[in-house]
Amino acid sequence: MRAPSRFPGFPFLALFAALLGAVPFARAQVTETTQTIEPGGLLLRVDAISLGIAPDTTAPNQYKALALGTTILSAGLSNTVDLEFGTQFFVRDTFSRSGNDQTQSGIGDVMIRPKWTFWRDPSSGQAAAIVPFVYLPTNSKAIGNNAVEGGVILPWSMDIAAGTKAAAMFEWDEFRNVANTRYDTRWYGSALLKWQLGSTVSAYGETTLSDSTAGSKTFAGTVGGGATLAVSGAFEWDFEVSRVLGSGRSAWTEVLRFRWKLL
Repeated sequence: MRAPSRFPGFPFLALFAALLGAVPFARAQVTETTQTIEPGGLLLRVDAISLGIAPDTTAPNQYKALALGTTILSAGLSNTVDLEFGTQFFVRDTFSRSGNDQTQSGIGDVMIRPKWTFWRDPSSGQAAAIVPFVYLPTNSKAIGNNAVEGGVILPWSMDIAAGTKAAAMFEWDEFRNVANTRYDTRWYGSALLKWQLGSTVSAYGETTLSDSTAGSKTFAGTVGGGATLAVSGAFEWDFEVSRVLGSGRSAWTEVLRFRWKLL
């Protein structure tokens, strides 16, 4: 929940994302792509709204989050390297403990991450990349911990048949704990299978798993699927619904995202 870059369209895009708040959302296609943007190109990815629904009522403590306008702008530097900037225009966190709700909201952190596609095999359609990243504590005081955080992402993809692609991702993070006394390590993995159903529509299934050193009940995951609609060669919608694994969390999440090729 963190990002933006500076170019004239951002104020409009932030407003546009907020207006989409009535539409259900979550983070579609969590699995990071191995593809980089061509030199001089710009790609804008916006999670218009992310929302958890139907919380686990059997858990004594629950956490819910709403995010609007989560944005990543990618700029191509070479055929294998791009630079990405990200932020979250609005975050609202609610933690329920024994029936008492505590809600905080504000702007998320700024993220900076280069991506390098270090391996491609045209004969098998395989590719792999490395994406180190850092979060800078530019967030609103109410929702942040004023700490620099970061990690590295290792995505992989492969063409397994005509119109069918498999992908996976491993992520290692170092995040400040809730008490702001130390850094905790989080391990995160995901897998994706995507089918091209025509010139404009594709569908995918995706699963994620994560755990951390923050405590004994930090295991979480999702199982879900979604679809993408290419409105044009430069603009694409993406919608995903996922079942959440792990107690005390929302039982379902929904995500609405769009991708806009600016240059």
